[in-house]
Amino acid sequence: MNAAVNRKKGDHDNSRDATFRYAERLPHPSLTPWIAAYWEFSAQVGAPPVHNVPPDGCTSLLIPTGGTHAGMLLYSGPWLIPLVVPVSPGHRFVGVRLRPGAAGIVLDVPVAQLRDATVPAALAGGAVGLVMQRELAACVATDTDLDANARAFDAFWMRESRRFVRPDPLVSAVVDALVASHGERLVSEIARAHGCTERTLLRRFRGATAMAPKQFARVRRLLAAAWHVVDGIDQWGRIAAEAGYADHAHLHHEVKGLLGLRPEEFGAHIRRTARDQVNRRIPGAP
Repeated sequence: MNAAVNRKKGDHDNSRDATFRYAERLPHPSLTPWIAAYWEFSAQVGAPPVHNVPPDGCTSLLIPTGGTHAGMLLYSGPWLIPLVVPVSPGHRFVGVRLRPGAAGIVLDVPVAQLRDATVPAALAGGAVGLVMQRELAACVATDTDLDANARAFDAFWMRESRRFVRPDPLVSAVVDALVASHGERLVSEIARAHGCTERTLLRRFRGATAMAPKQFARVRRLLAAAWHVVDGIDQWGRIAAEAGYADHAHLHHEVKGLLGLRPEEFGAHIRRTARDQVNRRIPGAP
């Protein structure tokens, strides 16, 4: 399994002051058409009672190990409105982040049903959801280490992937272009490069992801701003310019709309989160 993800230049170790911890591992290479990453998030002593979850444009499968939904497999997102999750010290969430465009294939449910929602797999996913609830929850219950979880997840998904079709190549190309450009690539340019009209691109992208390309681009710009904070930039005017926002006011509006926080609060949230081997090129949040 390709579990190693190199720490990027500019990342800094804030683990001594962290109240949240976040880690990622990559799936086996054969699974990358559908799965972006395995992840875990945990709250430490001193953590605030809620976690504002940064949007990433993806659908995640997650299993809380504490709280009301402990042991329950949940389908969540994609989110384009603020998502605020109650947390307590010691709570851990283990998840599988699906690539945009893959959720409907993997889960066998219309992705539009999951937009801005968190739903128990056993209710949303029919027979597929019941299998995933049983198998993935067992992986997390047996192994409490992310590397062990990732190995168990790989084994499960490599069996399951035999039934998967490939995601729409046009949708995958749009996702890759917007991730690589931090949301700055023009949709019209992407459409021309792939020999289709913007209308066709919009229809296929929305059908596969429950988002318009411009909405996914908004999320990628926000994540670009987050990475500038990770890299130690504190001036929000500079962050706005480097992340593709028209000005600080535009950045403030987008952070507030997508996260429910002011930029300064978002920066503080990032700085109190210890990160383990996070790869900024996959569709995920720091």
